[in-house]
Amino acid sequence: MGAGKLGSQLALRLRGDGVRVIASVKTERSRQRLSALGLEAYTDNRPVVEGSDLLLLAVKPANLPELDFHVDKPLVSFVAGASTEALRRLSSRPYRAMTNVGLTAIAVAGPYDEEVNSVLSRIAPTFWVEERLIDPLTVLLGSGPAIVAELALALVRAGVNIGIPWDLSREVVLSLMASLPHLDERFTLEKLAQYVATPGGTTIKALLELYPAEAQLGRAVEEAYRRILEMRR
Repeated sequence: MGAGKLGSQLALRLRGDGVRVIASVKTERSRQRLSALGLEAYTDNRPVVEGSDLLLLAVKPANLPELDFHVDKPLVSFVAGASTEALRRLSSRPYRAMTNVGLTAIAVAGPYDEEVNSVLSRIAPTFWVEERLIDPLTVLLGSGPAIVAELALALVRAGVNIGIPWDLSREVVLSLMASLPHLDERFTLEKLAQYVATPGGTTIKALLELYPAEAQLGRAVEEAYRRILEMRR
């Protein structure tokens, strides 16, 4: 339910893994868009509620009060700020979850359930966490791709500033991002700077200049987390 930017990605990933997916959206235009992607879509939630073994909820937080149903089947909510207690109005088996449009990982909170885990694991690597972590993970995991993309673009522009053509700078930065898991496995992120930075060299100079930016990033993530708490209230 709520097959928009995030919901449609969830639906397409599941369908690509051989799962029958029923999707609902608010407008006929959105329904036609999903149909063009090969999804079974409706402008009514009832076919989804009645015809599914497990419900995935990805509506906007402001639209949550509009939902009017109650089921005894699992309901996994990707709605930012919606607590488990709030979700009990809709299902006796609610789960809170968070992922992102890249579907890099899924964090889910609630009593472990093999049925729920088997479905979510078809979408992305799934981690079961305490509910208190879902709100901060909404920032780090949910907003993470946009933050990382902005950081990558800043590095691309920095490369252009010192004379590297845009396309080459972009390709180099993307290759750096892709190499992070390998570098972490080999050195760990915490020790990588220590390994690369030589006394009086270029790397340590760049890292010293970055410290104010690191503090700003920390404040930005903290402000986003405060916004989640406001949404819950």
